[in-house]
Amino acid sequence: MWLSRQLLLLAVLAVLAVWAAADSHPIDWITAGSAPHEYEFGEAADRGTEELGTAYIKSLASQHTGFGTLLKNLSAQSYAGKRVVLSGLMRTSDAGRAQMWLRVDGADGKPLAFDNMGKRPVMGTTAWTRYEIALDVPANAKNIAFGFLLFGGGTVWGDRFSLELMVNHVQ
Repeated sequence: MWLSRQLLLLAVLAVLAVWAAADSHPIDWITAGSAPHEYEFGEAADRGTEELGTAYIKSLASQHTGFGTLLKNLSAQSYAGKRVVLSGLMRTSDAGRAQMWLRVDGADGKPLAFDNMGKRPVMGTTAWTRYEIALDVPANAKNIAFGFLLFGGGTVWGDRFSLELMVNHVQ
């Protein structure tokens, strides 16, 4: 059952990624989700760090039918056959469920690997905290997508996302 929900969420993310709203998301991020209209996406003037802009997702609805996410896509070519680690900072205010996520797709667009912190969400109000997700990137991978999302109420801020090769990893 858990795997079915994760695959459904993954399919929704893949389909809805094309819903990018050109004037309502932070620079270099794509807005998507199962209910992006229930969220505000932006770049905070009060930055979490001095080097990068802090992106945020804020709930606009009193009742939620889904989630909103900010995401980025990149070619898997440099990472194929290796293990990668996505790291980033998040902080929350009254968050229902905030989650960082990482997905590796094949040539057909179907997911080959996926982790969305489903069993370790960030909830409530939290300070800036660094999170990590590690996944193997199969040799036939074509795309890597990553980001952070918000289910339910509250606000989540994200900053300093980085995708790096895991050192000394043997597949």
